Amino acid sequence: MAVSNREGRDAGRLEFRVVDQLTDPDGDANADWLGVARDCVLWMDGAAPINAGRTRSEYPSDAAWLVRRFVGHFLASVDPAWRTRALVIDIQDRLAVEYDALDPAGDVERADLPFACFGAARLVDDTLEVTGAGDCVLLYETDEGRLASFGHSAVGGLEQKAVSSLCEAKARSGASHDAALQSALPHILGNQAQRNRRFGYDVVEPIGDLSIELERVLMPARPGRRLLAMSDGFYRAVDTYHLFTHEQLFDAAFDGGLRDILARLRAAEAEDPEANAHPRLKLQDDATAVAFMVEAY
Repeated sequence: MAVSNREGRDAGRLEFRVVDQLTDPDGDANADWLGVARDCVLWMDGAAPINAGRTRSEYPSDAAWLVRRFVGHFLASVDPAWRTRALVIDIQDRLAVEYDALDPAGDVERADLPFACFGAARLVDDTLEVTGAGDCVLLYETDEGRLASFGHSAVGGLEQKAVSSLCEAKARSGASHDAALQSALPHILGNQAQRNRRFGYDVVEPIGDLSIELERVLMPARPGRRLLAMSDGFYRAVDTYHLFTHEQLFDAAFDGGLRDILARLRAAEAEDPEANAHPRLKLQDDATAVAFMVEAY
């Protein structure tokens, strides 16, 4: 997990304090990643196309390389003078050069490139900015004390169509999950082709001159405001296994810790090894989450 304190950079009188954080599984194979700094928290969920072929980087997947390099660049460069969208586009330009240098003689098709969902919370003076692209999830407290959810993406709807196709194949043939998954491949490939297209969904890619759009919300950087960010793999505790409501998940994260939630999530996966009770494409997904709050110092 990438963590940067950047003690020398002053964010004013407010800072983020991380209450708990996790990425699971540990190790280089995890394509989720986190970055934590005094004035910035960053979360990512990488994806490697199913037809990606060989890996160019030293990681088990180039998606794992992408999220680590992106977080490193972001934390090293983020500054009040940078607008978040402009910084994201600039980092994509840098990563396009780096990715090409990993194997300059190799030909890479667009369909073979890794990509990643992205979310960031930044403190700039007395303002809290949240931005995102893709299907990472953020829950946060409003000024009125209610719980709100940030982020809307077409990814969920597109994936549900692929899941429906998978379920139909299972019902029709009685095939195992892995065998039936082949029938959903056209849907999965079609979904991946919708990235960074109008009325599709926006994600980070190592492509130069790629202008992506970010969802964005601004709110007062009120001391005590709590936020819970997570990848879709962790959010399965809500939308796939129905172990928690938003409110229950939020309370559990800050009261009992993220690992208790993860343990229930992994148990639910293990109890449904063929994804019959809880339909899904991946039998087990990487899970990442960070619970944090705004604090005066």
